[in-house]
Amino acid sequence: MISIRYKLIRYKLIRYKGIQYKKGASPFAVLLTLALFSSVVLGISAWTAAQQREGVLIYQRYQAVLLAQNQFARQRLGLDCQNSIEQNQLLFRVSCQSKQVKVRFPAGELTLNIETE
Repeated sequence: MISIRYKLIRYKLIRYKGIQYKKGASPFAVLLTLALFSSVVLGISAWTAAQQREGVLIYQRYQAVLLAQNQFARQRLGLDCQNSIEQNQLLFRVSCQSKQVKVRFPAGELTLNIETE
């Protein structure tokens, strides 16, 4: 046989100038809760912003690698090196030597070397 026990919790009624109300959270507890909640939200917001910045940097590096590979392919085909390329409202500066392509982009610089045998 299963028996379930439970206890009823009664709120303590407080009387103030003839008005009855149930005792709730203290103002300090409310302020502490708001402070904790706001610190969690600010922490999540800062983490999200950092992740977005890192994602933009990774994407720009990826674009620079693709552009450098493209310039190597152009060199092998006997075409000229493009000095500046604009993609996604970003300006990439490219300089080509015989076995090296250097790509400058807003977040940094990438140098690609190739060894041919």
